[in-house]
Amino acid sequence: MESTPLIMPDGTPFAFWDDTTRYTETYHVACVGPHASDENPGTADRPFATIGRAAAILRPGEKVVVHRGTYRECVRPARGGAGADRMIAYEAAPGEEVRVSGSMPWKPHARPSEGWRIGEPEGAARVLMADLPAEWFIGYNPFIANNMSAEFTTFTSDWSNDEKQRMQLRRGMIFCNGKLLRQVFRITELAKQDDAFWVEDPGLRIHFRLSKDVDPAGAAFEVTAREQCFAPAERGLGWIRVSGFIFDNAADGVPVPQRAMVGTCRGHHWIIEDCTISWANSTGLDVGNGSWHAPEKPTGTPRGNHIIRRNHVSDCGVCGMAGVTCVDGTLVEDNTVERIGAMNIERIWETGGLKFHVCKGVLIRRNVFRHITHAPGVWLDYLNENCRITGNVFADISSLNGGIYLEVSQAPNLIDHNLFWNIRNDGGPERQWGGAGVCVDTGEKAIIVHNLFCNLHDNYAVRCHLGQAGRVVGGRTGLCRNQRVLNNVFVDCPRRILFSRREDNISDGNLFDARNDPTSFSIQFPAPEALQNLAGWQEHYSLDQHSTQARLGAQFDPENCELTLTVEGVVPAKADEGLPGQVVEPGRTTPGPFDLKQGRQLVRLR
Repeated sequence: MESTPLIMPDGTPFAFWDDTTRYTETYHVACVGPHASDENPGTADRPFATIGRAAAILRPGEKVVVHRGTYRECVRPARGGAGADRMIAYEAAPGEEVRVSGSMPWKPHARPSEGWRIGEPEGAARVLMADLPAEWFIGYNPFIANNMSAEFTTFTSDWSNDEKQRMQLRRGMIFCNGKLLRQVFRITELAKQDDAFWVEDPGLRIHFRLSKDVDPAGAAFEVTAREQCFAPAERGLGWIRVSGFIFDNAADGVPVPQRAMVGTCRGHHWIIEDCTISWANSTGLDVGNGSWHAPEKPTGTPRGNHIIRRNHVSDCGVCGMAGVTCVDGTLVEDNTVERIGAMNIERIWETGGLKFHVCKGVLIRRNVFRHITHAPGVWLDYLNENCRITGNVFADISSLNGGIYLEVSQAPNLIDHNLFWNIRNDGGPERQWGGAGVCVDTGEKAIIVHNLFCNLHDNYAVRCHLGQAGRVVGGRTGLCRNQRVLNNVFVDCPRRILFSRREDNISDGNLFDARNDPTSFSIQFPAPEALQNLAGWQEHYSLDQHSTQARLGAQFDPENCELTLTVEGVVPAKADEGLPGQVVEPGRTTPGPFDLKQGRQLVRLR
């Protein structure tokens, strides 16, 4: 439990909880053990062979310890626990590498492709084909299932052919010597593309070509055969802890529905900790309702309140962590989320390092979101309230929507003490708010304080705008009013702050890089848009009255999370935030996420 309260925007402390169970029974699984069998009693000397066997019998107050090895199964917990003091736990044995994989090793019987015109006479000789074992795909074959569900047919009228093709590709993935092979839409592309494959209907024959046309006989292949690695079949289970596993290679589809590699299946009070979650075709982790069309849980029914901590989530095609509603009270802390979005289908609008909907009281702190393309770092969608995003790193992100995208929310949400580095626009002129550090779209009462924005060239570091002015949520349209942008530092950000309207919005106590003053502020309405420097911003709009400019410089290493910051000039005193929930560390007197010093300082952020 936390010894120091962490205050949420409504002024109340976040309700931390944890596993307090004294486990009465411990089972063991050891797939590589000489005596392992699912007919055993699951003791340390006579362990089960599969995790699924333990999942079928575990009851509240019991846990399973899984020993080293690769488990090629989808674990389906049969039941949940009964409270924080009677949880069910799945633990990887300390110091042992326990891999739960959705893929199968494959030794292809490869021969030259036939039956298709590949496009070049010499290309046909280089392209091989091989058959997948049909017994791998009882009930689900990802090599016949398209990425896109029928839910998105109404979204595609203005999509390019390239976007439509990506959605029609198959969900299955093939790895050769640990490298993901690229799937192509037509077999003719293999004539000029190596390290690639094409799927022949009905999904049991693969045509492929390897780099430098090497002989596949000496290569190690893995082929995804399962949609998920860990997820209950029954909806709504709670009080489950999953600790220390490596989950990889799942062939799930593009959300919605969200059926991620690791999923809670509309559950509540899960702890997912110290896991590696990588190489999901679409989504790594789902902790929500899975679909917009799932029924709402009755008032008083347990929902959300998950703990997601110290995980490494990477190499997921669309989304790292997802939750369509029912994520209330969830804690996301100390995770690293990177290399998300390679499928390049951001315009389905369900992408992100983290993408949650309708969040209430969610705390996202001390995470690193980096090296993300075609997706924002964090996206909180639709009527979020009383959420706090604090102490995170957002670095090297290319997105239509920005580093943090807070959408159509009318209640206070707090974004504080974060670093934003090198956020870029992935959408060109058609997506005018891509590349923002923080984008508050048609929202109200956002509190953006004590952040550091660095090296943002494609958009405003803070953009509070009416991007969906006609959209009705919660019974009304959004107004873009009552935003607070206070005590932040802006380094090498030629565009600093945009407000669609002046009414009730406040910015003050900020420190700006003196290099970036001309036309660095904007008020959009009434038209025409007003572009101001700091002097005009202060004189005509009475904003940033206590803010200053100085000579600032910054360098950041996203891999080691090391920041070098230089300050030469006057630093403003901390502005009075004057709103409940805007609590900062005692004694903080300068803008930004840490106390500034004149000259050069090195800060380690992780």
